[in-house]
Amino acid sequence: MKRRARGLGPGARFLLAGVLAAAPAGAQECRLALVLAFDVSASVDQREYRLMMEGTAAALRAPEVQAAALSGAPVALAAYVWAGRREQAIAADWRVIQSATDLAELADRLAGFPRPSGDPLGIWSGRTGVGAALAAGGRLLERAPDCEAQVIDLAGDGQNNDGPETVRFEAVTVNALAVAGNMPLDYDGAVDGLARWYAENVLQGPGAFVLEAQGYEDFARAMRIKLEREFRPLLLGAL
Repeated sequence: MKRRARGLGPGARFLLAGVLAAAPAGAQECRLALVLAFDVSASVDQREYRLMMEGTAAALRAPEVQAAALSGAPVALAAYVWAGRREQAIAADWRVIQSATDLAELADRLAGFPRPSGDPLGIWSGRTGVGAALAAGGRLLERAPDCEAQVIDLAGDGQNNDGPETVRFEAVTVNALAVAGNMPLDYDGAVDGLARWYAENVLQGPGAFVLEAQGYEDFARAMRIKLEREFRPLLLGAL
């Protein structure tokens, strides 16, 4: 039975027109509903955005990730981008993954998703609303297919500076991918110790963890490890 995300405040809204359509038809039981959340605030330039999205696509196509995703009961995936507290948009709506083709099509969609430049209220502010981003992920989980576990996978390169720092859920695991560490000079927006900040403010739920990418060139590697780790423990538990 699906575990509902709870504890959401009223502040999170998806502002891209049409993204809050009704729950997808044909929802079915699965072992994991996983939401990928990508930071597109001002600290992420266009080159870094492409490295992030194309790196995620490469991770989804990796043989070890495909093997983990396609073993046992199906998984369901969705993805969105986020910036300030009022700025989130769905990049890929819920899809139950039943074949390598499903994963490849999702990878293609993320690799080609255009970075949002505005919403009905005007240009995106470029600020970093971590708590609002989590709340938006919780809203998306509320209409996920029936799954035994729910996970939000939040990736970013900065601490919160817009709205609440976090949102707490019941029965939802929140993992993080921190783009930080020993960064080249052009990564002046990155925060040393971001992984620790995520551990203190973002991580929650059973088995929650944070991984660190050493710059956006390292994003594909970190995301591949992260996705495989998110799928594998459930397979061992099922066995």
